[in-house]
Formats: sequence, structure tokens, C-alpha cells
Amino acid sequence: MSNGVLFDDKIHTERDWRLKLISIYIPMPDPKTQLVDIPGADGTVDLTEVNGRPAYQDRNGIELVFDLQDGDYRKWFVEYSEFAKHIHGKKVKMILDDEPNHYYMARIKLDGKKTNPVYGRVVLSGDADPFKYDLLASNEPWLWDSFSFRTGVIRNLGDVNITASNKTVTIRGAGIDTAPVFIVTQANNLKLTYAGRTYTLKVGRNRFPAVRVGEDDVILNFSGTGKMSIEYRGRYL
Repeated sequence: MSNGVLFDDKIHTERDWRLKLISIYIPMPDPKTQLVDIPGADGTVDLTEVNGRPAYQDRNGIELVFDLQDGDYRKWFVEYSEFAKHIHGKKVKMILDDEPNHYYMARIKLDGKKTNPVYGRVVLSGDADPFKYDLLASNEPWLWDSFSFRTGVIRNLGDVNITASNKTVTIRGAGIDTAPVFIVTQANNLKLTYAGRTYTLKVGRNRFPAVRVGEDDVILNFSGTGKMSIEYRGRYL
């Protein structure tokens, strides 16, 4: 069982609020099914994976249950109200202690109940984005203190130089496909070739919806010269 949850990189349920985590429920997102009824034909045509994979609804109904040893009813009301001020109704970044390399984005509401002088019960519930995300994007410095060598993926794409002798870049894949962003600071006829198509890179932010990184590693081929960082953040069910 996790020790606690960190919200928005600053509020920890156990260290800051003495909340003891009792249970976690984070459901999988429902797929967005797309069924088309063809008049005069048997059954339906299933277009749910027409783009290569299902799209997903939000993760509805997440729930985190905590105990709070507060000692008396007066202290309970003070601490309950103070915690609500920071989190109730807000969209927050949520990192579980037992899953330090990923985060969820969720809109949280807070409920509580106190039935004896010693303990109170705090329940955080709400809806989250369909995916959990890598804690760090590929162009951000690594935080070795929280890195897991068992589940973490190292990408170091914050300073990429395309030269006459360096024309390829590999992005390590992870989970659900998404399009990386190429943040170019210098470009001299700089182009990217991927899956048989060529794209021109200009100074600034460049994103090409057809250039996607999913579960498998992707090798990108460049021509020309330039400098850039590549922003890619893995996302997962």
C-alpha cells in the first residue's frame, strides 16, 4: 500500500496532512465505441478502432480513502476545511508514492466523516484524464531521486544537434501513441523524414500529427542541420 499521494508537486497527504491512505480505486477508462447500423444489413459495422486503436473516455469515479488521526472534533473541522481549500473542486496533478514515475490529472472533490473523537475519514473522489503520464518529458532534466530503474524510461532529448555526421534520433516508445513536439532553435534547410513522408522544420514549435510515438521505439531521420529539443511525454492506461 502506498504511503500517500502528492498533489501539484507540493501537498503530500501523509507528510503535510497526516492522512493515512486506506484504499485506492483508479478505474480504467471506458473505450469510445462507434457502431454504425447499415440499413438492410445484419448487425453493425464496428468503427471503434478505425484510427488504429480505441479512443477513451475519462477515468470516471476514482476514489482515495484516508484516515486522519486528529484527536478531537474541533481540530477535525479546522484541518478538514484547510485541506479542502487546497484541493476541493480543483484539477490537480496527482502522483502516488508507489508509482513515482507517472502522474494523473484529475478534478477532485473532498468529503469527510468523523464518528469518534480519535479518527476521521477523508474521501477524495473525481474524474481523471484517460491516461497517466510520464512524470518527466523527454526534454526535461531527470530526477534521479525518484527514478525507478524497474519501470522508468530514460530519454535525453533536451539538446539535439543535427549535423553532417548526426542525422538520426531515436525516441524510446511507451504506451499509447502521441505526437512529439520539435522545438527548433536553429534550422538550416532542416527536414524530418518519417514513414515515407518529409516535413520541414522551422524555428519554433513544430508538431506533425502523423509523426507519432507509441509502444515501439521510433527512429527519425533528418536532413540539413539545426538544433532542437524534442518534447515527448509517454502516456499509459
